[in-house]
Amino acid sequence: MSPTVALAMIVRNEEAYLPACLERARNAVDEVVIVDTGSRDRTVEIARRYTSKVYHYPWQDDFAAARNYALEHVDSEWVLCLDADELLDTTDGDLRSLVADAGGCEAFFLPLHNLTGETSGDFQRFPVLRLFRNRPEYRFRGPIHEQVILERRETVGVATAPVIWHRPLSGRERRRKRGRNLGLLRRALAADPDNPFLLYYLGVEWLGLGRAARALPCFERVRRELTDGHLLFRAPAVRYLVACLRALERYDEALCVCLEESLRYPEYTDLFFDGGVLFEEKGEYEVAIKWFQEALNCGRPPLLFAHTNGTEGFLSLYHLGYCHEKLGRTQKAREFYERALAANPAYPYPLYSLFLLLFTTAGPKAALDYFRTAGHLGHPERAAILADLFFEAGHPELADAALKDTATEGRPDGHTRLAHLCVYAGRPDEARSLIRGLREAGTCPDPQLVTDEAVALILKGDYPAARAAALSLWRRPEARHRALALLGLLSRLAGGPGRCRPEKPREPEVAAVLLDVLEKCLRHPPGTPAYPRLAGEIMAFLLELSPQGVTALCYYLEKKAGALRHLLADKYGPAGRFVP
Repeated sequence: MSPTVALAMIVRNEEAYLPACLERARNAVDEVVIVDTGSRDRTVEIARRYTSKVYHYPWQDDFAAARNYALEHVDSEWVLCLDADELLDTTDGDLRSLVADAGGCEAFFLPLHNLTGETSGDFQRFPVLRLFRNRPEYRFRGPIHEQVILERRETVGVATAPVIWHRPLSGRERRRKRGRNLGLLRRALAADPDNPFLLYYLGVEWLGLGRAARALPCFERVRRELTDGHLLFRAPAVRYLVACLRALERYDEALCVCLEESLRYPEYTDLFFDGGVLFEEKGEYEVAIKWFQEALNCGRPPLLFAHTNGTEGFLSLYHLGYCHEKLGRTQKAREFYERALAANPAYPYPLYSLFLLLFTTAGPKAALDYFRTAGHLGHPERAAILADLFFEAGHPELADAALKDTATEGRPDGHTRLAHLCVYAGRPDEARSLIRGLREAGTCPDPQLVTDEAVALILKGDYPAARAAALSLWRRPEARHRALALLGLLSRLAGGPGRCRPEKPREPEVAAVLLDVLEKCLRHPPGTPAYPRLAGEIMAFLLELSPQGVTALCYYLEKKAGALRHLLADKYGPAGRFVP
């Protein structure tokens, strides 16, 4: 019979995260123990849906004490510790199989994937000791960033699965936790000023707050004092040290750290990637290429090294493409961008670089042909990105063409985007047809799309229908600024100055809507005079709207003029060379 495993957690005000955490873990464990430290929301109610072993512990600014209180109520042979904002992933291996084959292991490091972006490929991997035998001598230590310490390291195994996924917090929640952590760390350091582990965590908090100068001495000391016996802390501290020096633009010092540490840890892929980024930022592209290539050669580093996913693959491939592009090797650059996309289809940045490269060297139509031939337009997400890029580059007709192949596959989001593009690509009738189709299919168009619909009706001269669309936005409180913008414009178009004026607090939002429509109208395809006429009416309306409207229009035109100056300078050189 397999050994039993308990999930032990401490929680506080976690109603937003706790259900998903427990739902994912409930079938992977035999027992759930939850200790609440003072929740004021529905956390305890949610916890009781999953277990009867819910306890209360008064918060004492000591995470270890709270966790150890949870351990006292565990009956199983093994203990797994999770936080509420974490998810257990047993796809590649389950807990029961791991502990059944534990042999002489008393604990296991599990991979924690800390999400840093919007896709599952954007994460940093850290080894964390979260699974251990339920024995009295194994208890947490430390009031913050608490750890279970096992004196005999040979009894600690390293597992590749299951994986713990740490979901990103909102900016507000991150700042709140960092402020709390800084207070606890300062108190802990006052009692134990020579503790390098506390210094490590203090540096992490300062760096997370963007205070590289405050974090730097912490990581310098950690690097100096910790040995390879504490690789779990020393390895990430080295990378954080490089990050601090880079943020402070001390590139040569950062490169010295990369060089010294890569000699010490030749299997540590991320150091070669970091070195490549530093040489790239210094403009030394040939040397950077060698470092990125070495990162590819290393592959994924051993589990005990903190690791940024992709340094062994798509991230290095993308940077290799960039370096070759900067050296004028466009074919090589294209090949590396394509390899990066193939290695991680969810990583979009190589697609942006490919677009700019092809757009500037081959022209917009040739770029579209390339993306179609290469199969990128067959991927809905890539087609959507390319459509946006063509549109922003002033080619709505090509944006429309980029999206058409995938928007007809029964995807409401594809039809929505295509309808938006049709409005400004010279086909307002087609846009209205698509929007009607969405309504008939039971999809409620979002406020932006209803705004597009009203613009399409204005372009066709159907002011009553446009007014009806604007009034439908008025009935949606979050979209009333859009309604006011459209109704004011329609009032002016119907004859005389605009009579529907927003109250002063809404004027900036109304002006933003009008400027957004203006920007899109200025990208009109050739031979469509309705768009420049509407653009002129929008500018006239902004001028008569209010002083704030005049200011917003002037700022917008200044930005457009500045962008044009930069474009001319890039193409023809300094201004003095092309001004008559």
